[in-house]
Amino acid sequence: MGEGLRAAWPIALGYFPVAVAFGALGAQAGLGYLWIQLTSLLVFAGASQFALVGLLAQGVPPLLAASLGLLLNLRHAFYGPALRPYLKGGPLEAFFLTDEVFALALRALPGLPPGERRGYFLGLGLGAYLSWNLGTAMGALGAKGLLAWPRLGEALSFALPALFLLLALPHLRNPVALLAGGVALGFHLLGQTAWGLFLAGVVGFLWKEPWKGRKA
Repeated sequence: MGEGLRAAWPIALGYFPVAVAFGALGAQAGLGYLWIQLTSLLVFAGASQFALVGLLAQGVPPLLAASLGLLLNLRHAFYGPALRPYLKGGPLEAFFLTDEVFALALRALPGLPPGERRGYFLGLGLGAYLSWNLGTAMGALGAKGLLAWPRLGEALSFALPALFLLLALPHLRNPVALLAGGVALGFHLLGQTAWGLFLAGVVGFLWKEPWKGRKA
């Protein structure tokens, strides 16, 4: 697990400022510190958490807000099968599975001995989780000072997509990844980003085997 924790530093570095922004925006929406922190402790899904806070602030019923957050995370259903050849997952692995943890694990796990893979993955997930929750706490508790800078939230939020782009770049030599990315980009340009992400996952899942054995 120690090796995974050490390898998690780029994820932790990218998560922290975004989590600070989430904590501050949750406080701005009028949510109490305990509610904000429990969201990060129990949900641990950045995009869904931002959506959840925004919907609740607009008066959307909690059950509907939670359902919409679940839809945002449907792409994770394709992450598990991609990691299955290298990792036998369980509830803890599923909880720690995020976009960035997946990208780093998919690159690292094939080169590790089978007996070390679970510990490495859990180390990655734990490093990301601790960073996200520490950032949430600092953002929620220091919201008043942070929100005095109007553009700070936007600047902090840019850290996460930038991090994921860097982690995803090594996978773009795989033609299936390029095809899935093209599908996602095409639907995004049509204003259907959610459908694009879902269909890109379908493409990656269905077209994985024909390229198996080729150097990625």
